[in-house]
Amino acid sequence: MDERSRPVARFCADLRVRWQASGRDLPSIARQVRISRAQLYAILNGEIKRPPDFEALVRPFVLACGANEAELADWRRRHDVLVGVHDGLKQQGNLRSAAPNQLPAMSGSFVGRSALLTTLGSATGPVVVVTGPPGIGKTALVVHWAYGQSASFPDGRLYADLRGYARDGDAVDPAHAIRGFLDALEVPAREIPADPAAQAARFRSLVADRRLLIVVDNARDADQVRPLLAGGPGVRTVVTSRSPLTALVAEYAATPVAVDLPSEAEAVALVRARLADPADDDTAADAVAACGRLPLALALTAARVRQTGFPLAAAAAELRRAGSRTHDDLRTVFSWSYTAVSPPAARLFRLLGLTAGPDIAADAVAALAGAHDARAELDELVEAGLIVEHRPNRYLLHDLLREYAHEQARATDTDDGRRDALTRLLDHYTRTAHEADRVLNPVRPAIPLPVPPPPGSRRPDYKTALTWLENERSVLMATLRQARDDGLDRHAWQLGWALDTFLYEQHRWDDEGAAWAVALRAATASMDDAAAAHAHRFLGAVAGRLNRFADAYAHMHESMLLCRAADDRPGEAETEFVLSYVCFLQGDIVKALAHVERSLELWTGLSDASWTGRAANAVGLYHAFRGDAATAIRFFRQAAQHQHLADDLANEAISLDNLGKAHHALGAYAAAVEQYDIARDLARHLDDPILDAQVADHAGDAFQALGDHATARERWEHAYKLFADAGHPVAHDVVRKLAVPQPGSLDHR
Repeated sequence: MDERSRPVARFCADLRVRWQASGRDLPSIARQVRISRAQLYAILNGEIKRPPDFEALVRPFVLACGANEAELADWRRRHDVLVGVHDGLKQQGNLRSAAPNQLPAMSGSFVGRSALLTTLGSATGPVVVVTGPPGIGKTALVVHWAYGQSASFPDGRLYADLRGYARDGDAVDPAHAIRGFLDALEVPAREIPADPAAQAARFRSLVADRRLLIVVDNARDADQVRPLLAGGPGVRTVVTSRSPLTALVAEYAATPVAVDLPSEAEAVALVRARLADPADDDTAADAVAACGRLPLALALTAARVRQTGFPLAAAAAELRRAGSRTHDDLRTVFSWSYTAVSPPAARLFRLLGLTAGPDIAADAVAALAGAHDARAELDELVEAGLIVEHRPNRYLLHDLLREYAHEQARATDTDDGRRDALTRLLDHYTRTAHEADRVLNPVRPAIPLPVPPPPGSRRPDYKTALTWLENERSVLMATLRQARDDGLDRHAWQLGWALDTFLYEQHRWDDEGAAWAVALRAATASMDDAAAAHAHRFLGAVAGRLNRFADAYAHMHESMLLCRAADDRPGEAETEFVLSYVCFLQGDIVKALAHVERSLELWTGLSDASWTGRAANAVGLYHAFRGDAATAIRFFRQAAQHQHLADDLANEAISLDNLGKAHHALGAYAAAVEQYDIARDLARHLDDPILDAQVADHAGDAFQALGDHATARERWEHAYKLFADAGHPVAHDVVRKLAVPQPGSLDHR
């Protein structure tokens, strides 16, 4: 989508929501507005590129939907903002940001392979397939070549490791790789469609006119690759695999590039490039022969020499005594490198073989090892060539080394020792994800954790929490499945719970559903009916977000059955609460209101002030969606009162913010400002910059409506700074308000 069209599409989407809330049929509205149904459909679907005319369309449309004069004034203000933003973007032009580069860091020096590099450079087809046995150097070859192609592909270089041969069977779903590409291309999360097929179509459309290089590494088969292939004359996709991928060569006329062992001269050059001291030809040739010319073995041998200071000749002699002769037998080289490191580093190497996911961060490694800091051991393993620090403080193992480490762990460490290590790692991930969730969603009722944060630790800020979750997402999803498979049921459902807010806000609804499915299986296996009911509730919510309402209502039914069978009244009340949300997603406000009113009745009977406030706030929201701001105000006040009694300050601030918006909808702008000021004080007391920014943004709207443009701008600037500092996507919405030229402000001082 053109950058100028995005604000228009969002405005049109809001018009569509207003129509849906009105309950009127679209043909009758089209007749009243005096526009054809086809034209109205196109507008509500966001298929226009310019703002719709206010007097000719927006005004009669919202009036036909039941808007009052106050709401009409709000639509006029929003339309003025839209026109200003659209004109500003039109003047700026459609400028793209810096081209993405997802290529992994190079490990060590790259030498030789000139013929293969020439073949890669001379390929003219859209797809190149690079194949060869494990450890032969396919990834190193392609990544080295790709780093030199920035001029040929100025629009970026994308990279995805599909982990096609991962020991844990945790190969990357092509849909997840596509989502990673969309993120790299800076498509906002809220503009990414939920359906994986639609995401793939969006990706293909986005790159069709770009000069882009896509590296698809470590593919299992053609089926894993096909969804990632994009057309366009400037797009080149390079795939690496142990398999020949004959189907891709046949179907897409892909250029096949077979990687074999390097020549003896290239292998000798590789060894010399990785040694601190020069080696004579005969000694280097002996080492090359002992390693069977296999690049992975050569790299490990050079690392051993570099780390120990032993002569290369001694290393070659030791390898020969061990009997390593061919590149099919890497175990001797692995064993040789493994036994050379210190016992603490060797233990850590074994434990790393137990982990799931593509890589692991340094703090997680320390938790795995049961140490405060494991950097010394990590540095030793990097020097030995057994692991790679592919990004700062993030480490990975070659698939073959991961398998070897796993085998050594099973042979050396006890069952209890391995389980204890994984439990420590899962405690770390669950605790950290839980703390991050508390930052992203402070109004969400927390769950008790058996391992609380360490004494003296501080909760992260919003940006830190979001960055951690973004960096760890694929690892956490893999670890979640590992917890389920290893019978660590408590960790499985608690980690699934902790990931919910992040996955929802990032529109990763398939991941969110997968996380709750794991949580449900774990809760069922542990005979925890309350946790199973909780998982069913959230699986219902996720299914609703994906428009799978039959599944959504089935999960809600199961949740209600479990709660009633256990006489779990709080669970029943929460199920009614979430069920109202599912009805709202389906567009049935009447049913949504009925269920949330039942929830409010139950929570009131249970004398739970915090939850009573949450339910009352939801009742107010549904009345607001129906256009009944006066009734909404009554419930928002009730919600804030209960939350104040419960000392639930975060939710109290949310209810007061909603109270301000309801006053705004009635044209009572001064009353709205009064509520926003109280909510702002609570947000600052909580030291919650996102809540502070949200309230300031809404207060700016109220001051704008009052005609106090200077104060409105002041509040918007405050909101923008807080949102931008946190990396929050709403910052883009606020800056568009600031982009609109303001009339002379009224000085009320």
